[in-house]
Amino acid sequence: MPSPLPDLIPARILNEHVYCRRLAYLEWVDSQFTDNAYTAEGSFVHRNVDRRRAKPPDPPDADAANGNGQAAEEPPASTAVTVSSARLGLIAKIDLLEAKDGAVVPVEFKRGRPRSRESPLWEPELVQLCAQALILRDCGYEVPHAEAYFAQTRTRHTVEITDELIERTLAAVQQLRADAAADHPPPPLIDSPKCPGCSLVGICLPDEVHVLGDGKGSSPPRRLVASDPASSPLYAATPGSRLTKRGGRVILIEEGKEAASRRLIDVSHVAVFGNVDVSSSLARACFETGVPVLWFTAGGWLKGFAMGMPPKNVAVRMRQHRAATLGSPEIASRFVAGKIRNCRTLLRRHSGGDCARVLAQLAELAKAAEATRSLESLLGIEGTAARLYFAQFGSLLRSPPGSFSFDERNRRPPKDPVNALLSFLYALLVKDVTAAALAAGLDPHVGVYHRPGFGRPALALDLAEEFRPLIGDSTAMMAINNGELRSEDFIARAGGVSLTDKGRRKAIAAYERRMTSQLTHPVFRYKASYRRSLEIQARLLAAVLTGDIPAYRPLTTR
Repeated sequence: MPSPLPDLIPARILNEHVYCRRLAYLEWVDSQFTDNAYTAEGSFVHRNVDRRRAKPPDPPDADAANGNGQAAEEPPASTAVTVSSARLGLIAKIDLLEAKDGAVVPVEFKRGRPRSRESPLWEPELVQLCAQALILRDCGYEVPHAEAYFAQTRTRHTVEITDELIERTLAAVQQLRADAAADHPPPPLIDSPKCPGCSLVGICLPDEVHVLGDGKGSSPPRRLVASDPASSPLYAATPGSRLTKRGGRVILIEEGKEAASRRLIDVSHVAVFGNVDVSSSLARACFETGVPVLWFTAGGWLKGFAMGMPPKNVAVRMRQHRAATLGSPEIASRFVAGKIRNCRTLLRRHSGGDCARVLAQLAELAKAAEATRSLESLLGIEGTAARLYFAQFGSLLRSPPGSFSFDERNRRPPKDPVNALLSFLYALLVKDVTAAALAAGLDPHVGVYHRPGFGRPALALDLAEEFRPLIGDSTAMMAINNGELRSEDFIARAGGVSLTDKGRRKAIAAYERRMTSQLTHPVFRYKASYRRSLEIQARLLAAVLTGDIPAYRPLTTR
């Protein structure tokens, strides 16, 4: 059977492997990457040498004679030179290749300053430069040494290619290939000072995995994860409008004129409602940058989504499909138990009436849900809890008498404004959970509690359960109680009620305000936005499926 691994290991990935085995796996095998201040600074330092300049010299043993029988002129330096060795299984992009007297010297550009006067380079940098030198030697070049240039001090430092360094480099190559052949990443580092500056810390979740797994690491975890993502959703809901791309910006066209624009790098996903066109140029740009595009009906039903090639981390999706096929009632039970506990908390905090009996019943139902391993029983427990909860939900609404009455949960179609608002907010929540599942490398359609159906994002519905009261119900309650939504923002037709265009925009604004608000994570004790918390939960579920942590723990507030 042919190996699923690439034939050639990039020297840059070898550097990361020596720095952190898990980082190299996530970036090379799973193709996960995100920028931070350090990687952006590194890109700026490389801005000149990333542009190809001058052709590198031919190796001495090649036919370097020109047509006049004279030796070909040797260029003094060339940049962005790609070299590879099938024998070594390595490939490298050399920042600067200098030639002199028949020999070449690879020069690696680094941001920051040297480690110390005596030992200017760290081990990952030494291994990367050694790999470059070995590739060049295997191609027939004479390489007396390698060099590193540090941008902050503007100094060069020589690296001698010793037998000991060669041995360490080749050992790292073998270990990296062994790691890549595994179906899950190596364990994260424990309380390492490397983690805070790593751009993938929000994907790796090193301290979180240890706290929920083997109990190692600091507790509560260090503050590593940014509270809010740098990008945010883009909504398009005006009938007949068109989204297109111009340069690096997303342009909204209404009635033939530009109505708004936003930088594509500031967009986390695109949500399209009703008859809004998306140009092929924008769709292609979204696919290339990993930005999902999701299509809704005008009423808010999620009909489908599109994105570029799926992540390379196939192992987590294989385990997800296996869990869905064989059944994972222990995970499903925690989804439902988390939802019931959050429903109970919302009632306890905001109910104006006496609901002590209902609170006690919900507490018992949450315990029963966590203990059961039967999906049929779990459905019954969830249904009972929902009836008890929604029977009290109307007491949370402080609107003027007769404006927003609520007796029971109904849908398809919603028969009153409150149910119409809840249905729309739940659709927005499923949209965000779908995006979080895609970011974590999961298949949104394959659930472990909700059964997969045609076009049904079953896993997104699973993960959304614990967040329905935290995000959907809370947003509806606040939007009604503070007068943000009024009766004129709804329209009744054919026995159903839906939001008007203006009402939908108000609901989206209220929802986004909730998603960007922060909570103190009940387990990890740091502050994070609700949108970030969705992605954390999706990544923790992926960690459960791959065996990094033993059990899924829902996010529940007190």
